Amino acid sequence: MSQNPHIISLAKAENMTHAYQNDSRFANLTVACRIVKAAYQEVMDQSGCVDIRTYFALNADETLTIVVVGVDENGDDMTGGVLLNKSFDCPVDCSTTSSLMV
Repeated sequence: MSQNPHIISLAKAENMTHAYQNDSRFANLTVACRIVKAAYQEVMDQSGCVDIRTYFALNADETLTIVVVGVDENGDDMTGGVLLNKSFDCPVDCSTTSSLMV
């Protein structure tokens, strides 16, 4: 079994994502953000990047999105490097078969 502390079971992931999607406080907000693998790889391939941090953010139209930044060995954001956004947000670009969706 993997020692990766970030891995969770599908059941836990379903419980967590469904709780968010069913909570009236988050009604009509973004459910998920998709960014292509090559973009994440570009962040990870930066010299000194050891982790990735994801910030919740607002688009110009005030919809929820994410900003992704590399993190160095000191735990500091690599704000002088590659930053990601322009994600494909759900609703609009959603998986039609995922059990993570309500």
